[in-house]
Amino acid sequence: MEHAAIIAGYSLYLPFAENYSQLINNLRAGKRVNGDYWFVSDEVARKCGFTGNKRVARLEQIDDSPLTLLYRLIDEALAQANLSKNALTGERVRVYLTGLGPRVDGMDYKSFYDHNDVEDLKCSPSISRLHANNMSQDKLAYNIAHKYVLHYLPPDLHCTSNSSLTAVHLGCQAIDNDGADLICVINFSKIKTQDIWFLENQSMLDGESVQPFGKNSSSVLFSEGCCVILLESEKHRQARGVNGGIQLKSTYSQISASRSNDSAWLSANIIKVMSKIVDEASIELGDLCAIIPHGNGSSNSDKAEAKAIAMLSDKHSVPVLAYKGQLGYTTTGSGIVDLIIGEHSLRQRELLTPVSNDDIIEEIVGQLLTDIGVVKHEKKHLLKTGLGVDGSIIGIVMSDTSI
Repeated sequence: MEHAAIIAGYSLYLPFAENYSQLINNLRAGKRVNGDYWFVSDEVARKCGFTGNKRVARLEQIDDSPLTLLYRLIDEALAQANLSKNALTGERVRVYLTGLGPRVDGMDYKSFYDHNDVEDLKCSPSISRLHANNMSQDKLAYNIAHKYVLHYLPPDLHCTSNSSLTAVHLGCQAIDNDGADLICVINFSKIKTQDIWFLENQSMLDGESVQPFGKNSSSVLFSEGCCVILLESEKHRQARGVNGGIQLKSTYSQISASRSNDSAWLSANIIKVMSKIVDEASIELGDLCAIIPHGNGSSNSDKAEAKAIAMLSDKHSVPVLAYKGQLGYTTTGSGIVDLIIGEHSLRQRELLTPVSNDDIIEEIVGQLLTDIGVVKHEKKHLLKTGLGVDGSIIGIVMSDTSI
């Protein structure tokens, strides 16, 4: 087990919570994230090609150069792991940058096509935001590499909803195969108008009601956010006198993106991934304290997951937790947020049940925990799954090795 991947530290900054402590306290208190409309009115939204105004959860006071915030989150994660700031320097360290970083907004392109001479530039300052400096994700990676004296430039992963979980999976595989001692996954998700357009065209913004596995929900609550997670090999931890922790074992499957909207096909492949990772972790379903699925409120993928979970746990019901209706759906980083909640669930032996916004669909109503506060447990394993519109399916078993 010396090459097992262990969660060493993490940090986050979300519209729902500015740090880990606030995240847990807000979940305990049953608070909900505040959402605001993206456009100033329905009329403006329709003029921009949308069916109506869309509600999103946005970060306060953050621009498209988030280096100061990301540096703080990286340092917080390192501090939680009792690692120095130079711990990321070295050949056996891998750093991944994920998410939707510095980009121009599609609406600025519209201004460019309508106003594109020197005189118009003075009257339409939005055109200046099309400058290359505002769309360089590689520059973000370079600055992080320079500050922390990284041996390798961080690759940018953009795998839709599974961006951060894909990086976590790659990190787990690197540690499992003795290719790395320390993994740092950084996520930065900032919303632009084109992201809202993309989700609307995926039928993910079709209503006001947002409830994972809800009877009347066909929408997600799009949310911005930043988060960092550190993974460390068991051997590396022991060398510095640290034992135990939450271990991760992961698996990845890729189906055709063109069939990701085929509910039956998606459900069958989700079952395969969940069964495979549970077997590889050498545990039984009854050993799981909970399953945290992708569950974001989108009707098609929610129904596929619900069917898969119901079929998998036909003989042994496992509690299910789905938080994205309460704290928002940080598209490319929600996997890390769920891992942080999962780590708390195992370490503190408690499940923080989310508040509900709708009745639950029949397939999973008996397993989905909502509105009952804190539930204590004595188990040491948890299953997390992630789905991407690109056809990626990820399964991660989290195990407490401290006992």
